[in-house]
Amino acid sequence: MVSTKQIWPLVLIASLLDSTQGAVLDRRSDAVEDLAAASNSTANTPELNTWWHPTGEINTQTPVDVDNVRQSHLYSVQVATASTADEYYDSFVYETIPRNGNGKICIPGDPTSLCDTWDQITLEVDVGITMAWTQFLYGSDVVVKVSRNNDQAISAEDVVIRPSNLEYDIKAVDGDALITVPYNPNGVRFSVEIKDDLFEYRIAHEGEGSSYVQNEKPDGYGYVPSYNDSMPIVGVEPRNALLIFASPFPAKDLIPDDEENTLRVEPGLVTGLDQTDKSIVYFAPGVYYFTGKAHAILAPSVTWVYIAPGAYVKGAIEYNSPEPDLKATGFGVLSGEQYVYQANPAQGYENIKSDATSLKLWRGNNVKAGSTWTLHGLTINSQPFNSMDFYAADESEIEDFSITASDYKQVGAFFGQTDGIEMYPNSHIHDVFYHAGDDVIKTYYSNVLAERIVVWKTNTAPIIQFGWYQRNLTNITVDHVDLIHSRYISQQTKYPYALVGSSASYTDDSSTSTADTSSHISHYTVSNWRAEGHSPALFGVNPLSNIDTFTIENVWIESLEPRSTNVGRSMLSVFTDAGDDNKPVLLGENSPNNIGLLIKDFYVGDEHITLAAGNWDSYSLGNLNFDGSYWGRWTAE
Repeated sequence: MVSTKQIWPLVLIASLLDSTQGAVLDRRSDAVEDLAAASNSTANTPELNTWWHPTGEINTQTPVDVDNVRQSHLYSVQVATASTADEYYDSFVYETIPRNGNGKICIPGDPTSLCDTWDQITLEVDVGITMAWTQFLYGSDVVVKVSRNNDQAISAEDVVIRPSNLEYDIKAVDGDALITVPYNPNGVRFSVEIKDDLFEYRIAHEGEGSSYVQNEKPDGYGYVPSYNDSMPIVGVEPRNALLIFASPFPAKDLIPDDEENTLRVEPGLVTGLDQTDKSIVYFAPGVYYFTGKAHAILAPSVTWVYIAPGAYVKGAIEYNSPEPDLKATGFGVLSGEQYVYQANPAQGYENIKSDATSLKLWRGNNVKAGSTWTLHGLTINSQPFNSMDFYAADESEIEDFSITASDYKQVGAFFGQTDGIEMYPNSHIHDVFYHAGDDVIKTYYSNVLAERIVVWKTNTAPIIQFGWYQRNLTNITVDHVDLIHSRYISQQTKYPYALVGSSASYTDDSSTSTADTSSHISHYTVSNWRAEGHSPALFGVNPLSNIDTFTIENVWIESLEPRSTNVGRSMLSVFTDAGDDNKPVLLGENSPNNIGLLIKDFYVGDEHITLAAGNWDSYSLGNLNFDGSYWGRWTAE
């Protein structure tokens, strides 16, 4: 069922506006009425668990009511087990929109507080970009039925699943797409895309300093009456994205079972979580909110936050426990939709950027050496800043803190500064979906493993980041990554856009003498990557440390971005140490045969990029533009 509280005024407004989203709302007013009147049926069996929100609100223009959940204006999803494929159950389809309908405000709750702080969102609002998702639990093969609520039928040949190597069986019946999803013990996270719903991201001109353009809304961002050949396409994405998250049922130790030590939060406005003496905070199915001027500052006793399937929490979580075993589990949603961009609790939650105090949806204080944080199953939406950071009174204790994250999803990251989660030493992150507007896979510590990750990237920062500061790193593996979308505008030398990247110094990004010749990066492996559609460069590194035994193996890029943007150009620059007579950091000095960077089985399209083939340089398909001083210290084979 759907709350129609704000729908009809929006439909009336939409009929007066020449906008894509407005037109969609106007055309489907009858469909909205049908959805509101329909009952729903959910599954709760050992084979399938789906859920619903009775306060779903279809609204693509403004913030939803505090007790409501934004529901997809376009998609409905039902799920059946493959063994009983005629018995479908509803699975709620959530939706997120750029800026959450708040406009470009900088003071929470004040719609007049418009400011010109760059938030990285440009034409997305004007052309009607949205992102929808649904989540369910399954224990066997299922059939996912996708319907459009605008009377447009779906044909099987027009449906694309990304990552495209999933190769699911797709049929069309009565205008709906039926997607058979085999059971996977690791779960699956994929995008369902329909060819008539794609939007081409074009830029105004070739070369640096360009910006997106659109030809749909004359008073919108980047409007041009028509496109021409000097406006290259840099990315193609669904206008209305739909993500499917199918998760295996969780192990028993991921569900709290200690009622005496559990605080069950009441739905609605949440306060007082800093006053409890319980160790578990439990959000049952329902809608919870903190407002844009507060978040969950947990009492020191709290070590476990559980957000159940069907729970939707509008807020952010801050741990203050020194205990060694911290957790956040469940299959609910933690949404930052009520916060302004870069919300800073130390400044009244206003948009005043601070790396230290701007709001992370996950934050921990008082971390002790030997502590761990387990993150499982949850989805975060519309984070206002970096997704996660933990802190210790003694910074050295972070060196002995680790996390385990699995079946974790990040959506609605339209803002900039929306990084992936930190991987502290000895961390393991696997089976993750990232929609990210900044550095995605952050490898700032040693002995970490990240694997089976699906990435949807916006328009800044690399996928892997290991730069910003000089680092001593070893034993890092990032394996099986699928980049399903990216849309970079032009290359940035200081902050290279690439699958594997290292930015210049955070303290002096214009200097090339900020390296540290006493620091070393070694035994770093990037393996089994796929980049679909337009892709950034393979490697873009401003080396702030010596590099040895760095391996990139089995990487396929469907196509590099248009050459005129330079986004597809790999780079490896020379950096020196001003404190060591400006000596350069070295590549391969302590590697077998002095080969510090091994690129093996790298393909662009169907072409194998190797030194022997002669297709590697900046004039060729491989576009590897490494400084000549490194010749003989790297190879491609």
